[in-house]
Amino acid sequence: MNAKVAARGLERRFGHLLAVAGVSFEVAEGEVFGLLGPNGAGKTTLVRLLSGVLAPTAGDAVVDGASVVRDPERVKARIGYATQEASVYPFLTVRENLEFRAAMYLGAPAVRSAVEDALARFGLEGMAGRRAGELSGGWKQRLSIAQAVVHRPRVAFLDEPTTGLDPLARRAVWELVYAEAARGMSAVVTTHYMDEAERCHRVGLVYRGRLVALGTPQELKEAVRERYRFYRLPAADAGAWRGRAGVLDAWQRGAALRLVLRPDAPPPPGAEAEEPTMEDVFVLQIREEDAHAPV
Repeated sequence: MNAKVAARGLERRFGHLLAVAGVSFEVAEGEVFGLLGPNGAGKTTLVRLLSGVLAPTAGDAVVDGASVVRDPERVKARIGYATQEASVYPFLTVRENLEFRAAMYLGAPAVRSAVEDALARFGLEGMAGRRAGELSGGWKQRLSIAQAVVHRPRVAFLDEPTTGLDPLARRAVWELVYAEAARGMSAVVTTHYMDEAERCHRVGLVYRGRLVALGTPQELKEAVRERYRFYRLPAADAGAWRGRAGVLDAWQRGAALRLVLRPDAPPPPGAEAEEPTMEDVFVLQIREEDAHAPV
């Protein structure tokens, strides 16, 4: 793998709290890598470590050839970074926001062409003269990502870039991310949306500061399928099934019941086998971690 990001045993403590615990993984050139996990799992702290914003307590990461321990300023100069909330200046126009960000990374002669290129790539030409504060949430987030990559970084960190957006705006953001990846940029995207995890080339599941699962969405689902069985049962009562022998979980899904069984448990009469989802991966992996956590 031609790694653009290589984390090795990254750790971060805040007093007695171990927020990131020995995380290691790599991200290839042009790869969209998802960090999936519940709120408070350590995703944002991990991104801040990888972007050189926060110094690790232990371990290291090399991002586009620069070490976050030895040369964090060089890392910051080489990456793009977009936060959960669109980080735009509301009283500046779209163009002025891009010019301001581009000037932080590029010499004056290159700023104008970089801004014009970003306006075109992100479909912002028609908005160039509007104040950022007048934009809808989706367009603000589009501008935020455009700012993060206006200088054409080889690596970008996007921290929950679609939070609060409607499905159409979320899809548009992901199309933009993949367009940049097609040009060779590596993207690390944090999310807690299951459908967005499906969009990533590979996913790392983060829980309690640790990387507890890593692979393509299909690999993660296949690993869960080896340990559990999934069924659909029409018109059944979830409460009546919970606690039965071999039944690990049951919940209502529309007019049917979704059942998770141990692999040796017989399927209920009339049940139809189903494939695991990323939601199954997420929930069952976290339950396993909780079950094995020290009391």
